[in-house]
Amino acid sequence: MKIVLRPSNPDLRSAFSLVETTIAVGIAATVLVALIGLIPVSLDTLREASNTTACARIVQAVSSDYRMRDWGDILQQQQQGASRDYCFDAQGTRVSTGDPSTVFTARVTVANALPLPGMMATNSRLKAVQILVTGNADAALAFQNPKSCKRAQTLLAQTGKTASPAAVASN
Repeated sequence: MKIVLRPSNPDLRSAFSLVETTIAVGIAATVLVALIGLIPVSLDTLREASNTTACARIVQAVSSDYRMRDWGDILQQQQQGASRDYCFDAQGTRVSTGDPSTVFTARVTVANALPLPGMMATNSRLKAVQILVTGNADAALAFQNPKSCKRAQTLLAQTGKTASPAAVASN
């Protein structure tokens, strides 16, 4: 047989005391202040991740564009020694120069690739495409200090079936 003890007065209910309520509110306030303090850090991290993703898209877009170009255009840019600037929006999508939605600028330079391992000289059918990406509003100022830019490099190979002027020795 179970014995159930019931209070003699049914209107008497148990509740939290003022001290318990104060302690609970203090703990909740401390946790909320800590969480609110993390919001700026998380927003900065989110912005940095977004910029890194956009830069990766830009490098991929520029690399793909140069891979699809005619080899003569690439050689002409290298011989002129000129770099080309391309504008991109916050998502890494190319926009026209002067577009108000421009956030990133990529500067592309074509140079001879370094010799491959085991080779004594550079291969005339291999070019290095150097890509500098800046998120600075003043691109001219940003490119004066390349350390502030994100840098990427890709190699381009002439894959056409035309014969090259110099024969490449093979082992």
